[in-house]
Amino acid sequence: MRRKEGDVTCPASIDKVLQTVSVCRLGMCSNGTPYVVPLNFTHQGTTVFLHGSKVGKKIDVLNENPNVFFEATREGALVSTPTDKNICKSDFSYQCLMARGVVEFVEDVDEKVQILDAICRKYYGRAGIKPEAAVRKTCVLKIELKDISVKQSGVWPE
Repeated sequence: MRRKEGDVTCPASIDKVLQTVSVCRLGMCSNGTPYVVPLNFTHQGTTVFLHGSKVGKKIDVLNENPNVFFEATREGALVSTPTDKNICKSDFSYQCLMARGVVEFVEDVDEKVQILDAICRKYYGRAGIKPEAAVRKTCVLKIELKDISVKQSGVWPE
């Protein structure tokens, strides 16, 4: 990271970003062409879990190349300069977690149910009924984040 004053990589910052962000971006590469998709996720420590359809471009790309780049940004607000000052000194507050990883496809139905329950608790505040047939049709991805960095701009209360 070029500007070290913005580096707030520590376990507390990592956990706060992963807890509070609703949508991550998963970067993949197929035949030298980047492909990025927004996804909902949950986490346990530095392992993230995502879900979606078992078919489609994302799955095709991940089957070809499971190496990914994970990004999640906690957005703040515009920090504007006074109108009589240099507008180029304006800024935007954020915390951005970036990491690399390798996707693992979760196949065990019981493990998938636990992960899907955790995703439901994050977004709905509760787990829900999930018929086994629906669970079997759902793709669950697991990524152990590596080389994690959290960049911050602005002041963030913890």
